[in-house]
Amino acid sequence: MRIPIDLIVPNPNNPRAIVKPDPALVASVRSHGIIEPLVVRPLGDGRYEIVAGERRYRAALEAGLTEVPVVVREADDQEAFALAMAENTVRKDLDPLEVLEGVLEGLKRRGFSQEEAEELVRVATNTLRNRKKSNETQILEQVVASLGVSPYTLINYSPLLKLPWEVRAALKGRGIPLKGLLKAAQSPEIARKLQERLEAWRRGEAPTIGNLSPEESLASLFGALIRQGEKEKPRKLKPMTDVERLVWGLDELVRRMEARGTLPKRFAELLLAALDEGEEWLLEQNSRELPVPDEGLMRPLRENLARIREAARRAVEGEGE
Repeated sequence: MRIPIDLIVPNPNNPRAIVKPDPALVASVRSHGIIEPLVVRPLGDGRYEIVAGERRYRAALEAGLTEVPVVVREADDQEAFALAMAENTVRKDLDPLEVLEGVLEGLKRRGFSQEEAEELVRVATNTLRNRKKSNETQILEQVVASLGVSPYTLINYSPLLKLPWEVRAALKGRGIPLKGLLKAAQSPEIARKLQERLEAWRRGEAPTIGNLSPEESLASLFGALIRQGEKEKPRKLKPMTDVERLVWGLDELVRRMEARGTLPKRFAELLLAALDEGEEWLLEQNSRELPVPDEGLMRPLRENLARIREAARRAVEGEGE
């Protein structure tokens, strides 16, 4: 059957955190209409709530359709959530945080609190990792079976529970790869910074990035913090700004001259004078050029400047030529 699109409302419990019209799908709908009907359930007031097919619904709105084909299905809240979760999972439309939060929501619908649901996932996935069974694994398997998720998938996702719930909610549905999320979850420092920055933005204590919301700003900052968290690896950091490129090059030159024992005292004196005069300007300029004004991202520049200053000091004091 076909019904007016004005009578259809989105599912407020859609497991997908962000539902935006897909340009390719919008173009297809404009050309061919909705090929696969939406699954909806009656609300009792003449309207219908989407159970499955919200991306098609959004595309139809964008394409200007006035009515769409639907399949009407009687379903309570729990059944509607399970159907929506299963459809998105089968289509691989959900990112790791959406899957994890969907499973937690399924457990909460069975009477578990947020804390109890998280603990059950931790215990059950640890048991499954050891190829054992328990009451917790049985409950988890029952829940994920109705959601179309493999319990073994959650073995890889459960470490994300180390991230604060507010951070998980803000990053959910933004397509961040599992590898990056796991790095954040395994670094208490990064997790703390993410939460502190999100809270500061929400309180209005710091400007967000451009016109982005606090949640969108956090997703933008996420990659920079992950790169910062990798700085201790034995590899050379790549400069991000013109100031960093200048200082990185100078640092490399000083290192090479020191290695050859040819860092002249007069050159070192000029370096120290230049740093005394211009270091603060370099730091200020670099802060403006960074993608986000984060003190952690300034640390590599400060360290390089300190290293150059120390090498120059050694040369001036006679430890070099």
